[in-house]
Amino acid sequence: MYVDEYLILNFIIDYIIINTLISILKINTKKIKIIISCLIGELSIITLFFDMNEYIFILFKLIISIFIIIISIGFNDIKTFIKNLVYFYIISFFLGGTLTYLKNESIIKYKYVLFFIPIIMNIYKYFTYNLKNILSLNYKVSIYLNNGKILYLNGKMDSGNTLIEPYSNKKVIIINNKHIKEDEKFYLVPYSTIDNTSLIKCFNPKKVYIDGLGERNDISIGLINKKFIGFNCLLNYKILEDLW
Repeated sequence: MYVDEYLILNFIIDYIIINTLISILKINTKKIKIIISCLIGELSIITLFFDMNEYIFILFKLIISIFIIIISIGFNDIKTFIKNLVYFYIISFFLGGTLTYLKNESIIKYKYVLFFIPIIMNIYKYFTYNLKNILSLNYKVSIYLNNGKILYLNGKMDSGNTLIEPYSNKKVIIINNKHIKEDEKFYLVPYSTIDNTSLIKCFNPKKVYIDGLGERNDISIGLINKKFIGFNCLLNYKILEDLW
């Protein structure tokens, strides 16, 4: 393979991997950042011209990957960054392993690789989304109200709910407002969706017990006028992130 062909192929592969990553993790980023990160990935061509031992090679590739993630997605905190980096390598290994298998088995010729990459990555995204649904995390939740009553609910952990109330940095879990009477001290918390920005009515319970995760005192309860299907308490995904 010529150098120019390698550069083009490497750029396209990196572009597809990063787009798959942000699609799975539901991350918003600008296309220009993705393009710049793919250009950074072109530095891997150096490995074709220099004889590196395996440790230098791995370190060099790791440094490039770190820059790709930081430029394309950004850096918020170390936990999120490591998670994004791990997903990046999982997707890369899946794509690389699949292409190597297809090539070794003579199923496809190398020059036709570009036509199969989008198909492979869409299959990966399909099974990833379905696996997340199959392994959706469900928990028994007990909410201890300030009037002495206890709500026993069925909670579902959702990566889409990472709402933090800004006053005391408590994690907001969401339930239907029919469960609560007007005898709590409520306050409003701003939240954003794809379509708009609004306010959600919240209150602080005495405590919350989540089966398998223990007692929590860092949780606020958000109320919405919506009926969930299959559960009645939408848990905050940052509760799980605290355990990592």
